[in-house]
Amino acid sequence: MSLYGQRGSFKGWTRRGSSCLLCLLLVSVSWIVFRIQFATHMTPQTGVRATVDSEVIDCRPANLSVAVSLGAVNTLIKLTVIPKILADNNTLIVPEQDLGHLWLGVMKVRHFKLDSLNVSTGGPRGQDVVLQATGLILEVEESQFIFHYMGLECSGTFWSTLSDTSVDAVLSLKLLPQGRWNVTFPRFEVGYGQLQVHHTLNSKACSIAQKVVEVFTGQLDVFVAEKVKEQLNEEAPSRVAEKLNEAFLRFTIHAITPPVMTGGTMAVTLDLNPGDLGCASVPIASTVPDTLPRNIGMRTTVTSLNNFLYNAVQAQRLRVERHLPAEWNTSLFEDVIPVLYKVCPDCFMSTLVQAAVAPTLHVPLDGEVSVTAENVIVGLYVQPKTTQQAGALSLMVAGKKSRSSAGFEDVYRSFGIKPLFSQDDSKPFPVLAIRCSVAFGVRNISADTGRSVSYEILPLHDVAVEVEASNVGDVDAKELEDVITKVWNDFAAPMANSDSPLRLPTSLERAVLLLGSEDIEAGVDVVLQTEFLKAIFSL
Repeated sequence: MSLYGQRGSFKGWTRRGSSCLLCLLLVSVSWIVFRIQFATHMTPQTGVRATVDSEVIDCRPANLSVAVSLGAVNTLIKLTVIPKILADNNTLIVPEQDLGHLWLGVMKVRHFKLDSLNVSTGGPRGQDVVLQATGLILEVEESQFIFHYMGLECSGTFWSTLSDTSVDAVLSLKLLPQGRWNVTFPRFEVGYGQLQVHHTLNSKACSIAQKVVEVFTGQLDVFVAEKVKEQLNEEAPSRVAEKLNEAFLRFTIHAITPPVMTGGTMAVTLDLNPGDLGCASVPIASTVPDTLPRNIGMRTTVTSLNNFLYNAVQAQRLRVERHLPAEWNTSLFEDVIPVLYKVCPDCFMSTLVQAAVAPTLHVPLDGEVSVTAENVIVGLYVQPKTTQQAGALSLMVAGKKSRSSAGFEDVYRSFGIKPLFSQDDSKPFPVLAIRCSVAFGVRNISADTGRSVSYEILPLHDVAVEVEASNVGDVDAKELEDVITKVWNDFAAPMANSDSPLRLPTSLERAVLLLGSEDIEAGVDVVLQTEFLKAIFSL
């Protein structure tokens, strides 16, 4: 099906093709730009190391202070920690016991259940947390026993249940030099509830000596209770600390201050640079800057954000590549770029955005931010399905004589960066790759109502475009600059501004957003916290 009707002049379809491709690029960029932060923090890329050309990255300091009310922490525990405890197959092993007249097989203590777990401040130091757990239930799985008395031997099976048990503990958090937390328990006291021991005999003959059996099963009950409690007292604190420390090891963001517990709030300053970025350990600080008095408060600086962007570019992390949906294939260009469609019909397409120079943020006025992005690669690429299609595309690219038809490797070589795509048999081919620089801004940023965030996206300016690779013919860079400016100023920005103010979810209220020349502060109260956190963890 023709997308643009009858073909016109070469110049005409080139202009239409450029506009069509630009629209696709802008849509793709809009779709992926907000995910850049997740690409750098949540999903570290395989094979990316903290060195570029064998040189260690010179990281600049970047940090973020976060304070969370203990009410929110306890809700988080209810939704995540307790289900994890219930799901884990935790086991304590009590070795077999041989007392001569009484032998007990190995006891496996497992099937933990927990009703509630709450944290509070008030420990002996500012870095301690008081833990109180109630409704702890555990079971001892079936095991064997044998007892002897005056030539009589009786064997059987026993199992037990410990219920209505509580734990009162003090958890101490120490910050290690590597920026990771380490957990110990200065106090771990178990308030034991009711322990019920059940047993059955394997031989009916033992029932003849009923009184003797009752004596030994009574001893069995006492002995099992003693051994279970002894094992819990010995292993529980270290096992819980081990689990927490394993969880901290999985965090890619490190702390640069110990946690500070004051007034029902837990506060900490984090290193914005991911742990796998290769930055040197940041010196530990002793205090956390004040944050806004909300359930969740955050504080950072414009300098920290700019430093984070700089470090991400040095590590080649400020880049995103995405395969477009299957319907966005070369058939879209059957009429616009017939040669491309002919050599690679219905081939998939992908986009690439990569910053070669760190974008910079500047706050000229309170509530206003300006962004300057220079030397950003924006490209649209075709993914051949077969070696025949790859060969045909190679011939098509080789047939181009202009500078703008430089190959994919040349585009990267001009930036001194490594290619993202590395397939040997189906190397992506550039349809259009541009190097662009732009500046724009957002003003009137505020959360004055407490239930929404307002803003106004400003027009694009200082647009500069260089064509790095093109298979749609010679492309006029000035025309591309005009198209980009027009699409942003007349379409994208007005559409985004029409959504201002953005209403926050009903679970958030009393929002505050303060954007100053250097400090950036945000805070929000969380209502219906259970529903809010469930929504977060379902993403």
